[in-house]
Amino acid sequence: MTVEMTLSLPADVAAYLTAKGNASAFTARVLRRQMLTEDLEKSARVRAEAGLATTAAEPAESEDATLERWARVAGR
Repeated sequence: MTVEMTLSLPADVAAYLTAKGNASAFTARVLRRQMLTEDLEKSARVRAEAGLATTAAEPAESEDATLERWARVAGR
């Protein structure tokens, strides 16, 4: 069975699906979620190693306060 990979998948995922002969949308969705989870975990680990904390702006934070906070984080 020949399958044309027209889905928007990373090359390694497309190669895996082609090798398995299963290009179902469900499989692709599961693999995308797994890859996203792995990327998010890696990103969190790298941020933690660099000493960066993920913070959200306070709703009442002024633009100047936001820029000052960004400058502090960038200066680490």
